[in-house]
Amino acid sequence: KLCAAIMEACVMDVEPVEDVVVPHTLVTPEELQEAIVENPPKWESGQFSDGTPNTPSDRITRPFTLRRLGNGIRIGVAQNTAESQRGHLRLVAPGGRDAEKRLGFKKGSLAVGARAMQEGGSFGKFTREQVELFAVDHLIMVEINCNEESLVMDFVFPTTNVGNTGYGDSKQLGITGTEAVIQIVREILIDFNWEEDALGRSKQSYRTAHESLGKSLEGKSTEMIMEALSSGDERFLSIDVDTVNAITLEDAKNAVM
Repeated sequence: KLCAAIMEACVMDVEPVEDVVVPHTLVTPEELQEAIVENPPKWESGQFSDGTPNTPSDRITRPFTLRRLGNGIRIGVAQNTAESQRGHLRLVAPGGRDAEKRLGFKKGSLAVGARAMQEGGSFGKFTREQVELFAVDHLIMVEINCNEESLVMDFVFPTTNVGNTGYGDSKQLGITGTEAVIQIVREILIDFNWEEDALGRSKQSYRTAHESLGKSLEGKSTEMIMEALSSGDERFLSIDVDTVNAITLEDAKNAVM
């Protein structure tokens, strides 16, 4: 039988694994130029609500530089002298699990949707594998989470040129890690592909986390304390299995986007 199995395997047709083409950039120069024409980039002065004077749009201030983009998004920048040639970008969208209740989204949909984005990663014409390898080649780490107050996206990246191609005189510099991470942010915001398998992995993660609470003295105790302190407010508690199972891909997409 062993010899027969070996002979059968020897005559089977073998198809080569298709190579994944890793993109050097997610945004072509033509797309970038078109975006600049449609939405001219412009810095606005930073504004505070506590009476602090506005920060100028053309000058770096210390310890923080606060500005606004032309579309109103607030940008805060601080230098970290302890980590040379490394950057950390955090995007914070107010809402979080609190928005599920205030805006009438299905319970748990924003939290599960955020995890589905973390588990997915397909943008436009690019597959999840291509985007993952693009991030790996450019030394980018991405984490997307939803807490009680906001949806948070964290990116850690190098500020130098990465993804270079060729050798010696034929060497071509790739884009910087800063540009690469901004491209990923752009694709997440305007061209993210929601996938059922990513939602499935997200839901399984939350089911596992909830079920593990009943098997942990520390976890169950924390859950009971939070339930007592919040008067049973579901925004501060783990998402139960039935709630997770009831969330559809459309529910998650509507809540996050």
